[in-house]
Amino acid sequence: MHDGTVRELSDVRYVPDMKKNLISLGALESKGLKITMEGGVLKAVHGALVVMKGTRRNNLYFLQGSTVIGGAAVTEAADADSTDTTRLWHMRLGHAGEKALQGLVKQGLLKGAKACKLEFCEHCVLGKQTRVKFGTAIHHTKGILDYVHTDVWGPSKNASWGGSHYFVSFVDDFSRRIWVYTMKRKDEVLKIFLKWKKMIETQSGRKIKTLRSDNGGEYKSDPFLKVCQDEGIVRHFTVRETPQQNGVAERMNRTLLEKVRCMLSNAGLGKAFWAEAITYASHLINRLPAAANEGKTPMEVWSGKPLVLIF
Repeated sequence: MHDGTVRELSDVRYVPDMKKNLISLGALESKGLKITMEGGVLKAVHGALVVMKGTRRNNLYFLQGSTVIGGAAVTEAADADSTDTTRLWHMRLGHAGEKALQGLVKQGLLKGAKACKLEFCEHCVLGKQTRVKFGTAIHHTKGILDYVHTDVWGPSKNASWGGSHYFVSFVDDFSRRIWVYTMKRKDEVLKIFLKWKKMIETQSGRKIKTLRSDNGGEYKSDPFLKVCQDEGIVRHFTVRETPQQNGVAERMNRTLLEKVRCMLSNAGLGKAFWAEAITYASHLINRLPAAANEGKTPMEVWSGKPLVLIF
């Protein structure tokens, strides 16, 4: 440890393929330790004694000290094949949560997988970092395209292979179906919106009634406002500097980025592949059970037909 002492941890899980050792703060707290985090320094304290100390890097705390290598007892899983298959589907589906996987298993959509608990996933820990929660507004929509949420994310510090630094998302409130488009510049939003609007209204036979966004200049420009006025689209804007009011779009973007980080980490790919990853992530989200839809997928609610696709 930081003070030269050796600490032994009990009730741990041995994962041979893990690149880093992870310690649960909740487990430390259950052992009677007090956890403090201040000024980028984490301390695990027992009485007046600082048992462990760590520093923050990239929103993760790294303990000061080194690992002493010892023996490990490995318990073979009772149903290793089933566990491996479930883990494979977990990775294929963009590191989908256990609840979503179990919902698909019950419908017989994941070949070879059983409704068992997921094993520990290093990439989920690194990719799904805790963030501020966004509230859920109730709009009482009765059909698709009655209410659409949109948001722009960026700029990314890392350009995609195609040169994109931004993406814009459109989320249908009724079905939670999402569409994502990558952009090189923010001023491409109107062009993309018009392209998406024509495509989706032609396919669905319905019109966009209300569009909700933040107060970004790309959404309040005169050309954008005129398009909405001419098309009879009601605009809802959030209060400035209050992203929580655009909760559906902000939360969806967070979910997209979490999947991107998990998939790139798992595949060992560089950050320049983020655009390809986010396109695939949106495809997966539309086909995974959503809590807002009481377990149905966005595509089921959008089309009104049961999901029959086997991944």
